[in-house]
Amino acid sequence: MQFLKTFNRLCIILCILPALCSGQIFLEGQVPSEIIVSDISSEYYRIYRIAAPRQPPDKSPLKIIYYSKAHVNSDPFSLPEWGGGGAINRNLIVVPVDFKPFLEQSFRQITVHELVHIVLNRGYPGIKIPRWFHEGVAMTLSGELSLQENVRVSKAIFTSSLMPLASIDSVNAFGRSRADLAYSQAHLSVLFLVDQYGIDVVPEILNAARGTKNFWTGLNATLGISPQEFDAMLMKYLTSKYQFVFIFADTYAYWVAIVALFIVGFIVTGARNRKRAKAMEEEEKRESEKLARMRDDGPALPEEHKTDHV
Repeated sequence: MQFLKTFNRLCIILCILPALCSGQIFLEGQVPSEIIVSDISSEYYRIYRIAAPRQPPDKSPLKIIYYSKAHVNSDPFSLPEWGGGGAINRNLIVVPVDFKPFLEQSFRQITVHELVHIVLNRGYPGIKIPRWFHEGVAMTLSGELSLQENVRVSKAIFTSSLMPLASIDSVNAFGRSRADLAYSQAHLSVLFLVDQYGIDVVPEILNAARGTKNFWTGLNATLGISPQEFDAMLMKYLTSKYQFVFIFADTYAYWVAIVALFIVGFIVTGARNRKRAKAMEEEEKRESEKLARMRDDGPALPEEHKTDHV
């Protein structure tokens, strides 16, 4: 009898343990099959260990709603038309399931991306974190890697159309194409920081900003550089690493470059051949003129062959 009671208690504990360990994460709506609450919970704590290691994880309830835009008259969460998900304040994530993912993300990756926003909001309340940093960190910690973003930034460098980082704060008002560039640029900007200073630079900057609630003050205190110096360093990094990526990575651009080189080579070769032909023609003309003068002058006759005419 005692064994049965103990066994029943153990079963109850095992049933409620996932809910306790999940930090009260609740899934609602049309949940994709790839989404498992224990996996999402594990990701939540992993992100906290990286992005906010000095703070104990916030275990407030977090609701994640998966819904279809096609089944409602208008998006109840006011996501932009290209939006794959949204973190609303500190306790809600929404993910439309009939959305064409940005950079070929899976629903799991979108969910983890939004978890990063939740962790930053919970771990650093009151700090006005720039949107480029928010999105860049979310893309970095959710493992989003794509050649597409490298090509997109490379083309923007080539056409001098990179956007100021401050303008990314208004990304929700952008169209799809400009938003894609904004997210790509944000991601590569954070990857620059991580490449130069390591992943710990993320919490170091944000912890340094706690006193003033100003992100750029935190960046200056951590790295010893001003916003202007950061922009200059970032531009140099992006230009040196991605300037010509699109030529080799973009199939269309690659073949355009090959055709352009062929045309240039054809023009240069043609010009060289015409120049050579013209030089040969002038040389032949000079030789012809020289022979003509020789025929006109004729050879001089010796004295004894000359006759007087009566």
